[in-house]
Amino acid sequence: MSRFVATLATLFALLTPHETQALFHLAVIDEVKSGANGNPSIQYVEIRMLSANQTLVAHSRLTVFKCSGDGGGSAVLIADLPANVPNGGPNLRWIMASPSAAVFLAQSGITPDFTWDATVIGSIPTACGMVCWGAPSSTVPPNPPTWDATNPANYTDCVAYGTYDGAPEPAGNPPAGATPGDPTFSLRRADDLMFSNNFTLDCPSPTNNANMMGTFGSCTPPTTTSTSTTSTTTSTTLAFGGDDTGCVPDTKGHLKCGDGLGKAFGKAIRAVIKCHQKQAHAAFAVPPADDEACEEGTGTGKSAKEKLDAAIAKLSPLCSGQQLSGATAEETTLFASKTNPASLDAQNGNVYCDGTTSIDASGDDAGTVDMAAADAKNRLKCADTVGAELGKLAAAVIKCHQKVADARFAFKPFDEEACEETDPVKHKAAHEKYSAAMDKLDLKGTCTQTCLSRTSRDMLAANVISQIEAANEVAYPCP
Repeated sequence: MSRFVATLATLFALLTPHETQALFHLAVIDEVKSGANGNPSIQYVEIRMLSANQTLVAHSRLTVFKCSGDGGGSAVLIADLPANVPNGGPNLRWIMASPSAAVFLAQSGITPDFTWDATVIGSIPTACGMVCWGAPSSTVPPNPPTWDATNPANYTDCVAYGTYDGAPEPAGNPPAGATPGDPTFSLRRADDLMFSNNFTLDCPSPTNNANMMGTFGSCTPPTTTSTSTTSTTTSTTLAFGGDDTGCVPDTKGHLKCGDGLGKAFGKAIRAVIKCHQKQAHAAFAVPPADDEACEEGTGTGKSAKEKLDAAIAKLSPLCSGQQLSGATAEETTLFASKTNPASLDAQNGNVYCDGTTSIDASGDDAGTVDMAAADAKNRLKCADTVGAELGKLAAAVIKCHQKVADARFAFKPFDEEACEETDPVKHKAAHEKYSAAMDKLDLKGTCTQTCLSRTSRDMLAANVISQIEAANEVAYPCP
């Protein structure tokens, strides 16, 4: 089968609602390594999901096929995967590793989802072979004894490498030239196509289903360099993955730019929210005041936008053209009028959402307050607090993304979920802090307006997190 046909087959599988490929089959082998830190028994195979709900992996198999120089044949490394994985979604990952959870954790910094012992069961061939994972097409992997483990066509995906000459690779594509036995690098997929064998060498980044990425120490990524009469370009790309857009920067300068842009936008968001708070309070005086001087500025350099502009200008020598153009577009959106639903002025109406008195006499900002309510003071305090906490949440999530970028640039593990959503130890994740602040408002009975019910406030938080994740590619764009 040609690569073109294999591509069409994969696209058809992704676009067609096949019941037979709904629960585990839309996934690929994404990374393979055989040996690390001088220990040949440290090995892993990482699986990456291509679609949602690909979590029912129990009873699938991990098998290696050997080249004739190694005696040929095959060896089942995991005959019956013992459980499913809890987290599903496009680009989420899980790993099978050797020799044990404890040893792999000590060496890489993360706990694998499943294990086998290469010193007892068998190893991933280092220089020539094929690794296959999965099961025959089914809603769930069928009982392993009912299907032939020696037939590569029975697996979800395979990667052949080196001068592989064993059992035929299902799509008939040539094997990858790079191999997983490299002493420094791992074998990493360069596309989303099953059986493509399109793999290259890269720094190891084993990632488990909890979205924790490990490392085996310092590693300088291999580079792809193209040279012409006018320019030389070196690039290495590693996507954030999970629910975050963007890619890990390719240089320290671009990393510093991305971190700085995130910090600057976080400050700008909180500054505009403070402007809106002042405007809402001024609305109780007649007529209400305009906040454009606070948001946009009058040339003094003290407004939210002027400070953001100054920060971007200071960072610009470190930034790529993509980062600067993305920052300009994002700033334009955030500081647009209420006619743009993604602007801060428009979203202000989700917080100051009570009554009929506009907080902005000019009509530029959305938002109303109920001046006639008996508990108008409490309602205003509720809106002020919600706005402030949403600003803190946005800045905190941005900071989590900065930590992810910094860690992955250095190929170090970092638990983004513990930073962003749920910290099982300290309970100080960004979302947890917001929820704790909302609990206090509930305890005091401060929020009596229907539009800021607890359900509505929780939805506002989820929306903020979603927006920050979508905008991550502004600071950390993919080339």
